Amino acid sequence: MTTTDRQNLDQSIAAAMQALLDCQRRDGEWCFELEADATIPSEYILFRHFLGEPIDSGLEGKIAVYLRRIQGDHGGWPLFHDGAFDMSASVKAYFALKMIGEEPDVPHMRRAREAILSRGGAIHCFLEARSRDQLHRPRDLADIADRAASFIENAWVGHCREDRGRRSEVRFFLASDL
Repeated sequence: MTTTDRQNLDQSIAAAMQALLDCQRRDGEWCFELEADATIPSEYILFRHFLGEPIDSGLEGKIAVYLRRIQGDHGGWPLFHDGAFDMSASVKAYFALKMIGEEPDVPHMRRAREAILSRGGAIHCFLEARSRDQLHRPRDLADIADRAASFIENAWVGHCREDRGRRSEVRFFLASDL
């Protein structure tokens, strides 16, 4: 590293440090807005629909606006601002928007679907399953399974003409219904 490079580095560090100090509150703390990636609001929508909670149209509308705003130029959703396409975040955001009522043929949904399919489809995403111990209101495991089956059959794969078994239906839906 040359002397000039070292001086430039030191100046950059000093400027960054000063910028942070300028944001510090009187009590010594920093407070910044926390913004989630697409997965948190998407999972919130999907989980509330899964539980059969009352629909909060106002909140869902705000979440839809947010998801549309953070959609990447690549057509999908990243895990951080201006990040690369992430399959799981994109699948979750796409299906959350569908649950909210977005039409699949509007431009942003078409771009998302094309981005997901061009990378092998939703079958390649990671969908985290929550155990009943992680639910805020513990439910009987059979109740959770019944709700999941109903949610999948009615909301996601209601168009399936064949009874392929619950697991196959999910796979069929994720692979073909984008």
